[in-house]
Amino acid sequence: SLRTGITGDNAAKLAKSIQSIQGGTLETSLNTISTFENLSRAAGVAPKLVLDDVAESTELFAKFAKDGGENLAKAAIEARKLGLNLSAVDKISESILDFESSIEKQMEASVLLGRQLNLDKARQLALEGDLEGVLAEVKNQVGGTEALNRMNVVQRKALADAVGLEVSELSKLAAGQENVNKLTNGQMLSLGKTFAITAGIVTVLSGAVAFLVSM
Repeated sequence: SLRTGITGDNAAKLAKSIQSIQGGTLETSLNTISTFENLSRAAGVAPKLVLDDVAESTELFAKFAKDGGENLAKAAIEARKLGLNLSAVDKISESILDFESSIEKQMEASVLLGRQLNLDKARQLALEGDLEGVLAEVKNQVGGTEALNRMNVVQRKALADAVGLEVSELSKLAAGQENVNKLTNGQMLSLGKTFAITAGIVTVLSGAVAFLVSM
């Protein structure tokens, strides 16, 4: 909790979900959570956001988790980079895996956009549990902010419906790296203070333990 900001309740919930997929001991699950944390830090995303997101997505975890849920952690990281969360990823997956309805919406959007929208690869990736890949493929099909800005309101709504998102979520997806969650200077300062406080607590605790051991 000190290191990541995740609550004890969510840590327990996440550990239980991991055990339900890969079995093993509580220690193994906690090590997996540490792996999720490291992946988040390496990607420049706050671990708390990712861990809480995965912990609270129990149904999504049950449907798509592989390798102890690492695929979901990676999807959560990519979603956060776009200003989205796993709930949006779940909406996309549910929508495109409803084959009959999805293909109908895909064709309608293609007509309105004047270009071919093809979500076949995204559907295949969803079936394989590669939700990180689903996000990337859907973003590729949607195009960037410039393309979205050229669309009228009907075209935007049709495209959003085709991929299972709200238009506001579609805008974030289209923005991609242009809309990555960047820390402001104030947030960076706050984060630095948090790390300093945490380091101070750890130092004090370590000193106390060393003192007790020496007695």
